[in-house]
Amino acid sequence: MMFALREIVISLTFFVLFYCCFSMTVLVGWRALKRLRISDKSLANLLFLARVLPMLASLAITCVFVVPSFQLLEPRGTEEGTGILPVALGVAALFLIAFGCYRVFKAQTGTTRIVAEWLAKGQSRVAGAYTVCTRRDVPPLTLVGLLNPRVLVSDLTLRLLTENEMRIALRHESAHMCFRDNFKKLILRFCPFPGMTPLETAWAETAELAADHAAVSTVDDAVELASALVKLSRLLPIQSAPLCTVGFIIGSVGTRVARLLEWNEAKEYGSPLPRWASISVLIALALALVPTYGPALVIAHNVTEWLVR
Repeated sequence: MMFALREIVISLTFFVLFYCCFSMTVLVGWRALKRLRISDKSLANLLFLARVLPMLASLAITCVFVVPSFQLLEPRGTEEGTGILPVALGVAALFLIAFGCYRVFKAQTGTTRIVAEWLAKGQSRVAGAYTVCTRRDVPPLTLVGLLNPRVLVSDLTLRLLTENEMRIALRHESAHMCFRDNFKKLILRFCPFPGMTPLETAWAETAELAADHAAVSTVDDAVELASALVKLSRLLPIQSAPLCTVGFIIGSVGTRVARLLEWNEAKEYGSPLPRWASISVLIALALALVPTYGPALVIAHNVTEWLVR
């Protein structure tokens, strides 16, 4: 029993230390990603990966190195204590995880409640590929839902947009659906750390540019989408979209409109990252891990012993 408790405390200690170190590294260096000459979709993926990397890397290192090193190299008969510092850091790790779960729960329940109010009986109707909401405080276009996402359109939006503008705006929201941006926003809630708001905002704005690019295939499409953005951005301020949804008017409308009006079929705003690049990195990491895994476990155990003393 004591062995298992010590293992849990040590694992949580290393998790929170790695999480804080990686998060600080991301805070310092994420802006360098914006200087890469890659497509908006690739940049959005990199920004999202940078935001969740501290959580993923901390979990991976703890599960792959810390836990096995403790299981294999720590004597089970010893009654060695853990000390105040590891216990305090373990409690901090539990608080971090609990706070992340609370943020996820609050965001999802709040989103579900607001969307249910929008879709209340007599206040919405299904119209083909979208649902029309007649409440005045509903945002113009909003992608809602995680497992079965759908697009909600305000009644005012239908009156403002032409048929072509509506078609291309729905294609924009469909791109968000394909990119699973609602689910990504929920994941971000599970990774709390001070100072990450600029990175999350940069990801959201880049995701909008990526959805714009995915929705447009001709110059006429670009003009129609720009026109829809301008019209809907002029609406009076209304209730903002809930956390786990993606609204149509997000980010810098001026930047999006300018990019759309400059659009042409031959123009590239950056090259997409090749799929083989990420696969190559994973293969290289796996090949490097195999011959060094044993010594790495010994190092992890030595660090554990030093921390516990």
